[in-house]
Amino acid sequence: CSSNMNRSMEAHVILMNHGVHVESYGCGSAVRLPGPTGPRPFEFGTPYELMHETLAAESEAYYEKNGVLNLLKRGAATKTAPQRWQDEPTATVGGFDVAVCFESRLFETVTADLLQREPKDFTPLHVICIDTRDTAQDAVTMGTTLLALVQKLEAADLSQELPDTALQQEGGKPDLQYVLMHI
Repeated sequence: CSSNMNRSMEAHVILMNHGVHVESYGCGSAVRLPGPTGPRPFEFGTPYELMHETLAAESEAYYEKNGVLNLLKRGAATKTAPQRWQDEPTATVGGFDVAVCFESRLFETVTADLLQREPKDFTPLHVICIDTRDTAQDAVTMGTTLLALVQKLEAADLSQELPDTALQQEGGKPDLQYVLMHI
């Protein structure tokens, strides 16, 4: 997701709880949380606990009511701080088999970033976009859908382009974009 806060963290938790090795990232320019007068920005790398303390001191009732404090608690229980995709070295990104985005514009950001990187070993990286509204309920639903997809991908030959059957979901395809990159 953009801020490594809702959709990506929900997916991170669901996959991690099912034994999948997972990392999660945002790809926006900053972590932006909904505030009383507009977005409340933080830099990537700011610990979830520090953001929680800061926002609770600013307006605990407001941030509790809009669910941001709960998102920060979940984040802190999962990892130290939100990470930004573009800040990761190519060697790290090249170690991934699959990258999943939850919004078309973020898919475009990730693929554009990959195209700008100098490939190391030309290893395949499957980039998938499952458009998901940025709500708590949609993030949970998507996390369950993603778990089923990841379980299918674990049985697929990831050295090749994924066949449609690997991307097929029960009840048909979700709103999905896919590209095979080499990094």
